[in-house]
Amino acid sequence: MEKSEFERVIDQLPIGACIINQDMTITFANPTFLGGLTIRQPDLVGQPLLTVFEEQARFLKRKIDSVFILKNPSFSYWQQRPHVFPMRSSRPITGDESQMYQNVQFMPLSNENAEVTHVSIFVTDVTAEASYFIQQSDLKNALEDEHQQLKAMHQELKIAQKKMLQSEKMASIGQLAAGVAHEINNPIGFVSSNLETLKDYALKLIKTTQTQKKIIVKQAEDRFIKLLEDVYERQGVDFILEDLPELLDESLDGAERVKKIVNSLRDFALSDEESWMEVDLCAEIESTLIVLKNELKYKVQIEKQFPAEPVFIWGKASKIRQLLFNTILNSLQAMVSGGTLTIECKQEQDKIRLIIEDTGAGIAESDLERIFDPFYTTKEVGQGTGLGLSEVYTIIEEHEASVDVLSKVGEGSRFVFVFNTPKSS
Repeated sequence: MEKSEFERVIDQLPIGACIINQDMTITFANPTFLGGLTIRQPDLVGQPLLTVFEEQARFLKRKIDSVFILKNPSFSYWQQRPHVFPMRSSRPITGDESQMYQNVQFMPLSNENAEVTHVSIFVTDVTAEASYFIQQSDLKNALEDEHQQLKAMHQELKIAQKKMLQSEKMASIGQLAAGVAHEINNPIGFVSSNLETLKDYALKLIKTTQTQKKIIVKQAEDRFIKLLEDVYERQGVDFILEDLPELLDESLDGAERVKKIVNSLRDFALSDEESWMEVDLCAEIESTLIVLKNELKYKVQIEKQFPAEPVFIWGKASKIRQLLFNTILNSLQAMVSGGTLTIECKQEQDKIRLIIEDTGAGIAESDLERIFDPFYTTKEVGQGTGLGLSEVYTIIEEHEASVDVLSKVGEGSRFVFVFNTPKSS
């Protein structure tokens, strides 16, 4: 094939392509790559890649560095990073102009000496596949919503029976959740311990390797020094020594986050119906927020106003957890489009005052008197059974506490609880 024909094929490829040299300068970009960009760039050739794509510079540099050093391809898939480059899609998901969902390949280009001199970047538009996947997910969610609605209708027919079985069922689920949390906690414990030990070993090996290199550079003959530098370059040792501590720190952080979630789930699930004790209210709030983390994600800002010292109330820990869970979940569900959840805890003489306030939809004045009634709910069918706040009121009565609710439609709701301290019990 003649060169001109080859160039025409490259120009007509439906895949964006560009080539980067070792200075991170763009040496080639085909029309598909240039035409797909949402930024105004008539010609990218000769421009620094990391300057043109400044927002993506850190990610791109790490990917390209790994190809140059390790001499292996690297990939980025849309599920993990949907928009590496700011490109418009030829098949927008919504029907309006939208960003391209893309798979990106970083491929090494070597010379006759097997040295990587350039990296080629291929951008594939997978918006159609992503659209299909998202549509299937939406369809699945819609089916699940319909299933929940049917389930709610079925529950309403048997609501009296479900009320009698509620306590036994929740106790069984709690025991199961606690058991699962315990089983997870054991392996995550030795994984964290091993990672800590591995980090210590790695730091010592890094220090030893660096010291050995310094000694060889100072004492050895030039030929040995060149041999050492060649080995370091071929194996990417400098990059590995730099990247290894960061990888271990990220792994340790992930293990610690799993440990906190498991501990919070275990504490929430465990129940002792007969035991009255001093309950650290602020600690229980923190644990509940971890359990509800998925509900908080991306939409609700949390503002906590806690005293420096622990605040203890006299009560049943499992019941207090259930009260917090139901009340906070109710507030989160009232903030469909996002908002702020404010939680304040303070001691007033021999009483503890807890305030849970949201900026959600609010409650109509005509509904305020009924919100604690069993089976009463203002949510849509399938969104609630009307037992959450009813259970909260039952717990309040059992603990000889009190609750006041202030609310205004469109502005949010404010729940004020007053508990007894251990000394007054």
